[in-house]
Amino acid sequence: MAHDETNPPETTDSAPETDGRAMSEGERFALASEIFRTRSFEGEELRMGQVLRRVREARGLDLDKISADTRLRKEFLMWVERMEVGELPKGGYLTAILGTYATYLGLPKKDVIAIYTKECGAVDEVKEAAPVEKIGRIGPERARWPLMLASAAALVVLAASAIGVSQMLRPAPEAIDGPAIVAVNGARDSLFADSDDHPVPESLPLELVAVRQGWLEVRGADGTIFRNRTMVEGESYFPRLNAGWTVSARDGGAFKWRVGDIAVGPLGPDGAQVFSVSVDEQLVRAAEAAAPTVAANGGSKATR
Repeated sequence: MAHDETNPPETTDSAPETDGRAMSEGERFALASEIFRTRSFEGEELRMGQVLRRVREARGLDLDKISADTRLRKEFLMWVERMEVGELPKGGYLTAILGTYATYLGLPKKDVIAIYTKECGAVDEVKEAAPVEKIGRIGPERARWPLMLASAAALVVLAASAIGVSQMLRPAPEAIDGPAIVAVNGARDSLFADSDDHPVPESLPLELVAVRQGWLEVRGADGTIFRNRTMVEGESYFPRLNAGWTVSARDGGAFKWRVGDIAVGPLGPDGAQVFSVSVDEQLVRAAEAAAPTVAANGGSKATR
């Protein structure tokens, strides 16, 4: 799960030295290759996130340059090196970032992804890139009585369905006119918004950014709380898309939706509490807001 403690300041890495002199490009590359091969540095065993950092330092590279060259956000690279994968957006971002970073450092992409995800427990993110061997059937053969119970349960369901159909066929009582009740979802801009069907984007870097300090709660479709704390100005969170997640805040104006550098809109009215705002319902707004930039970039996704 995500770590909320304050990140330590990033330091500028200087080029490694040998006998008081700066190492040549060939020597730095050889040192980086040795670190990756042994997964250790100065006698200390390293996890893959530490290996990536030591290789970067051996090559004399800093995160600002890598971020500028790869278009990956600097904090993403920092979280990858620290193996704080809970801070990264979900939906395949981890493998994409690892692959880009490994290629930039001149490391074998598949090996980096396989080892990294095994060490951090994010195997579900890389079923295609780094498949895990099946263990096979474990334990004695199951008894047959569960099948009998399942059959009995199916009969009960069929009986209940029959009763439900008979109730549906009964004449309905006469409707009585009364005041209409309209349920308003805080995620909608208007009850009279365009109702045409819009294609829902499968992958969009939609994030929620704090424009000032405010409390935020993010819940999954099953009620799991993924974030419940006060966020500081400039802090962002990437909720999972197309998963039924919702967002609540004590001040809707303290947060705004954003795609890359494009502002989509506020989470809610300024100073007003918002409850259970649907993340998925923001996708159409986000896609429409990002569309001009995508077109201007020749159809590519908006980048940060």
